[in-house]
Amino acid sequence: MNQENQSSYPIVTLAKGKDRRIRHGHLWIFSNELLPLQNRPDPGEIVSVYNAENKYIGTGFYHPNSLIAVRLLTRKPAVIDRAFFENRLKQAIGYRNNLRTETNAIRLVYAESDGLPGLVVDQYGDGIVLQILSAGMEKHRNTVIEILSDLLAPGFIILRNDHLMRERESLSQKKEILAGKEADIPVTITENSVSYQIDPLEGQKTGFYIDQRDNRLLFRRFINKDNRVLDAFCHFGGFAIHAALAGAGEVLAVDDSDKVLEATRRNIQLNNLEDIISTCKADLMKLLPRMAEEKKIFNAINLDPPNFATNRKSVGPALRGYRKIHRAALEMLKPGGILASSSCSHHITEDAFLESVQRACHDSGRRVQLLYRGGHPQDHPILPEMPETGYLKFFIFRVIEIN
Repeated sequence: MNQENQSSYPIVTLAKGKDRRIRHGHLWIFSNELLPLQNRPDPGEIVSVYNAENKYIGTGFYHPNSLIAVRLLTRKPAVIDRAFFENRLKQAIGYRNNLRTETNAIRLVYAESDGLPGLVVDQYGDGIVLQILSAGMEKHRNTVIEILSDLLAPGFIILRNDHLMRERESLSQKKEILAGKEADIPVTITENSVSYQIDPLEGQKTGFYIDQRDNRLLFRRFINKDNRVLDAFCHFGGFAIHAALAGAGEVLAVDDSDKVLEATRRNIQLNNLEDIISTCKADLMKLLPRMAEEKKIFNAINLDPPNFATNRKSVGPALRGYRKIHRAALEMLKPGGILASSSCSHHITEDAFLESVQRACHDSGRRVQLLYRGGHPQDHPILPEMPETGYLKFFIFRVIEIN
């Protein structure tokens, strides 16, 4: 597309010296980086971005009232039409095709990482679940749904627009079935030989923690026959089930939600593991220290808490929370025991998370070896230039007796 055709979009201009981060690959332009506009485009409108030297930077979604003023779609002049979205969606879906031999629960589109800012698409069985998190993508919602319907012929389409991020873009929150029937839900999915029954209308995120797929399987490899295992913040029991399938003799799955535990028990039954896995409802921030005081002992513990740090202001309390549960877990592990721990907040850096473990080691008088550090599976790709696309940290430690 030539420059003349591009001129149909409103123009926004970066202030002098504010284009460096964008030139290096970041896709968000913040409101304080733009020169004031006399007539601001509407929320979600497509704009062309230029720097202070009048050089074209890219094209993206604009929002006049959001901290993220522009979410770039492309760095090359382009018409943002049906063909544009179809090409992006085809590419994103094609990159995931190699996963279909191990699971039918796949993140098909991961927002900015796939060049589709504010769009998440997850596949569960023969259905799909969408989350639209930006005003720009909301404007193109019908086009995206039509393209996905043509490409995938899904048995159901569910819209999970109940995420808090929509509030930042002044978008309403709601859940709805756009295609298919309520009878199609819940749906049974498989992942690395494990079956789960999930409810895309009610479950966390879009119904399931797809992002922990690889980590659940990896945890399984560290479980030995007859081990005693604790799966804390168990959410549907994925880590617990993998531990039981690895040969654990006793597994305790704990969460503070009745709905979560009901789903966990269904999944335990679905995989015929009722004799190995038991469940318990409890506030784990209170239960874990109490269990440590009572000298409960385990061979392996998994900690997968909800997002402790939803913004930068909550980082300090979040790290104190991680330190607290890490200390309790370390005090309950046998020498040689395994601690797996996750953080799903991009506000918590790897170094800060590891420091919470180090401080817990000092508090408990234990020492550990770091055996594995990981995070996202391949269907949640990270843009190296944009750390905001990475959020999941996953570590495995071994308790040792080296003084």
